[in-house]
Amino acid sequence: MTPYSLSSTNRETPLSQFVSIELHSRGIYARITCPSIGQREAPIIAAEIGEAILNTKFPRGGALVVDLSAVVMLTSMGLGLCIDLRRRSNEAKIKPHLFGMSRQLLDVLRMMKIDRQYTIVHGKDELGAILG
Repeated sequence: MTPYSLSSTNRETPLSQFVSIELHSRGIYARITCPSIGQREAPIIAAEIGEAILNTKFPRGGALVVDLSAVVMLTSMGLGLCIDLRRRSNEAKIKPHLFGMSRQLLDVLRMMKIDRQYTIVHGKDELGAILG
């Protein structure tokens, strides 16, 4: 069990209060809807996206796109979430992407060298080509 996993059994309501997940023909589009990813939000987001990764089979070259356009602040738990999602996508053999980051957030990810683990998507046209 990873530090972020939550059991999906015995759950009456979905945990998707912090993330909206859409399945496309060639990938998963996960839009984070909370402005800050901290100790409370990170495990819930990781569980939801992790569940989508495990329950979806994509052809070779599938993608995970994490949209951070609503995120203003990442704590250390948020940075750990980014690393965990990259690891999970690599295990599922899908390519991880980040989309919609502010300049400040991108600078934080660059400083921590997390941006090197993802492909940064800059425009909606590029996003459409990735997800199909």
